[in-house]
Amino acid sequence: MQRALEISLKGNPSPNPFVGCVIVKDGKIIGEGSHKFFGGSHAEINALKEAGSKAKGAEIYVSLEPCSHYGKTPPCTKAIIKAGIKKVVVALKDPNPLVNGKGLTELKNAGIETETGLLAEKAMKINEAFIKFQKTKIPFVSLKAAITLDGKIASEEFDSKWISSEESRKKVHELRSKVDAILAGQNTVLKDNPRLTARIEKGRNPLRIIFASKKLSAELNVFNDSNFLVFTTDKKLFPEKRFEGKVIELKSKNNLVDLKKLLTELGKRNISSLLVEGGSAVFTSFLKEKLADKLMLFISPKILGSGIPVFGDLGLKKISDSVKLKEMSFEKTGEDILIQGYL
Repeated sequence: MQRALEISLKGNPSPNPFVGCVIVKDGKIIGEGSHKFFGGSHAEINALKEAGSKAKGAEIYVSLEPCSHYGKTPPCTKAIIKAGIKKVVVALKDPNPLVNGKGLTELKNAGIETETGLLAEKAMKINEAFIKFQKTKIPFVSLKAAITLDGKIASEEFDSKWISSEESRKKVHELRSKVDAILAGQNTVLKDNPRLTARIEKGRNPLRIIFASKKLSAELNVFNDSNFLVFTTDKKLFPEKRFEGKVIELKSKNNLVDLKKLLTELGKRNISSLLVEGGSAVFTSFLKEKLADKLMLFISPKILGSGIPVFGDLGLKKISDSVKLKEMSFEKTGEDILIQGYL
């Protein structure tokens, strides 16, 4: 099962879940596979193809319950039954209402032994975005920032290149390739002119989401292809042809982009995971409205003394009211420390 979880991350099938499958017979692996891209063959099918006729009488270890319905591909349960598999071990039940136990029931009815819950916690972490999206129909939101030891994301002159190490930046590109969308505010776009792409081999570029309450040039790097959306308080700010069909007006009561409506709109577009990359005002808004699920801070061994803080005023007056991280983890990336935790 550990191997199934490892290989589940070899592709990016979002908005479908990350799934890995290993087929074992006589104590040896005879086939394995993952779900590599949306619309492609599922992990179980790829593993069965590799195992071939040897699959008869074997055991399957799969990180998520096999599907039992027709979607982009035929049901995996029918392929498992046809192959003569004798036992199916599943880490997690599929939270998708179209499956959710139905796949396991079909396998049991066919006389196949089933087991559920092996390494379930690890499997849940891998598919945390998929699980939330199935339950709420809005994306899993991660806030990511590179900061100095004193909590700054840029100098007073908005210089932020480079706070983090090369190793940390490489990890960020890997993160980008695994999410459906990436979000940045207008100040970040104007000051840094980022591309917000996943610059790694075979990396998949996420949809770029930009907040804007003022006009932005169509020549900025984030608009260099059609893979973007602009959420704004005034659609008239973007009359150029480049922005046709790419601008959505979502104004809140305080004349800012309404974050709750934004997440709902992204959910309608099958965006299950969102990486928020700044800046300070955007981070602060997500925290104040309690719309973020996870925080990722790359802390660099640098001190600025003054500059732009990662978070602004949250309206909190007491330490007891402070935002607390849960299930924290720590990882060294180059000369930096990556702190991750859930909100």
